[in-house]
Amino acid sequence: MCRAVAPKAAVRPVADVVAALLDDVVQKSAKDARASAYDGLKAPGISMLDYLARWLSYSNCPDDECLVLAVIYIDRVCVHTGVSLTKLNVHRIVIAALTVATKWHQDRVHGNSHYAAVGGVKHAELNRLERVFLNDLQWNTHVSPADHHKYLKQFRLHKKWKAAETDALAQ
Repeated sequence: MCRAVAPKAAVRPVADVVAALLDDVVQKSAKDARASAYDGLKAPGISMLDYLARWLSYSNCPDDECLVLAVIYIDRVCVHTGVSLTKLNVHRIVIAALTVATKWHQDRVHGNSHYAAVGGVKHAELNRLERVFLNDLQWNTHVSPADHHKYLKQFRLHKKWKAAETDALAQ
């Protein structure tokens, strides 16, 4: 059911920007970043852009809202806990953030077994990641309109936003 990666044409500007930002943060992370509860044993073999495209294709959150909320949540968790995004944890933090954002934003959601399959983790592991993430988030899932607008405004200024819009118009 969730095997194929969504085609690149389905990816929207927000996904392009979020993937680029996360990739940049991971690239700049210190090699000696401390271990976290989100670390996997090895880095997944899927790019962040493909990971986000997969989520958008197979989750119940087809719009960009879940991506914006997920980035805000990730920022909050990193600031509160001091966790650094690394190649060993970024996909796992993203799947936890997207799961929480989707459940917060959507009226109808899938179960965690579905989201685990989409994200490439075991059901029990997603349950654990979601619990840790919500605790690290201090269960603060509310995002003010001002915060949402601030993030979206910054996304629109990113070079990937314009490139994605240009690509979409060319198709």
